[in-house]
Amino acid sequence: RGKEDYMNILRVVFLGALLLVSLMCIPPVGAQTQQARFTNVNYAIYPNPFLFTIPLLETGNISAGPLKVHPHFGIAQTYTDNVFRTDPTFGGRKADWYTTYAPGLQVQLPLLGRHRLVFDYRSNIESYSRKTSQNVDDQTIAGNVVLDFPGGLSIKGLGELKTGHDYRGTATATALGSEEPNRFYTPTGGVEAEYAQQLFIRARYKYLEWQYIGPQAGSRDGSSIGDINTRNRVENFWALALGGRVLPKTYVFLEGKVSKHIYEINRELDSTTYNVGLGATWEVTGKTTGDVSIGWEGKNLDRASTRGSGTFSGLSFSGNILWAPQERTQVNLGFHRGTNETVLAGTRYFTSTGTSLNLSHAFTQKWQARARFSYNHIGYSDPITAEGKTQTRRDDSVTLGAGLQYQIQPWLGFLTTYSYDERLSNFLSNQYVASVWMVSAQAQF
Repeated sequence: RGKEDYMNILRVVFLGALLLVSLMCIPPVGAQTQQARFTNVNYAIYPNPFLFTIPLLETGNISAGPLKVHPHFGIAQTYTDNVFRTDPTFGGRKADWYTTYAPGLQVQLPLLGRHRLVFDYRSNIESYSRKTSQNVDDQTIAGNVVLDFPGGLSIKGLGELKTGHDYRGTATATALGSEEPNRFYTPTGGVEAEYAQQLFIRARYKYLEWQYIGPQAGSRDGSSIGDINTRNRVENFWALALGGRVLPKTYVFLEGKVSKHIYEINRELDSTTYNVGLGATWEVTGKTTGDVSIGWEGKNLDRASTRGSGTFSGLSFSGNILWAPQERTQVNLGFHRGTNETVLAGTRYFTSTGTSLNLSHAFTQKWQARARFSYNHIGYSDPITAEGKTQTRRDDSVTLGAGLQYQIQPWLGFLTTYSYDERLSNFLSNQYVASVWMVSAQAQF
């Protein structure tokens, strides 16, 4: 093997040896502790249009006056047997090692005991041993204000700037082979006002801008086709919910959502999406929390084209339910169905329907096991011609994963995970199978 393979093996051996020494030398602690986070695992590259709060970090006791300061750092060594997520018949499978560095910082400023200001920086820096064209440097800078008034009124504001890339194997990843991944930066800003007493009223607005950069971006003058020509856009989201309390900490409401997508150059994909649904949010004795919605969604393209009539009408739903049946066990169930902006030439949009299940169980105060399952079905809006046939593309993706975490101290932990990913498609060139092994260490102060 080459020198790079040898160095990567040494890194894994070093991490394993450090974990073994820690197991033998660190005495157990006497109280339940907050788990440290590995920032790469929890890092969200894509912006969420209806997220208005930054998850607070709690482990650590660094302060500067009223400021609470939480630096954190993660490092991981990963091996994948299919770095490009390609089918063996079309280009072969390429294996590679890569190292991930994930420094971050969160600063919290409590105000008057009820309000808070939060500054948050996170990163995901991946360095590949062989396929250096896949190196990425993802970063997020965010500011968050949360005003929690007596009587049930809260106001949240979030400003965020992300630089990221499309994950290999996702519906938006179009770069293949040895080409660099699609890269983007997304400035976003939004505000949410909520009143939750006997009545429930919630109004939300968010602005999101997609700008693509790098070799896959293309040009604005049309001399080269790329993501600028096809994907640069501005998105505006509005939502209004009206309802009431049916149980303590349980609200049912009717919510309407509107989203407007305005493309910089590819104006035939300008669209307006309408969504009306019945929703509920609850928190029952701390063991069960949830936020779910089910309803109808309609998507209209502002400029009908030869691609089709430009409309969609159908069922939509979304939800996230967290259940803690016992103190050391957590179950997180998510599900979704809705339309998305397409990157596939000749199509207007795609519909994504999926679910995910995450399980965690702490055997002791230091040992925790994890398991994950997710399934996603993607159906594109219009037939395309490829591989000698004309069909409407359909993809089914499955992910199975498991992990084991050892918490040395409240601020330091080790995590090892395995993940199996598979995508089936009626176009064979889009199918792939990939396995990923990762060993990581994470620290939070």
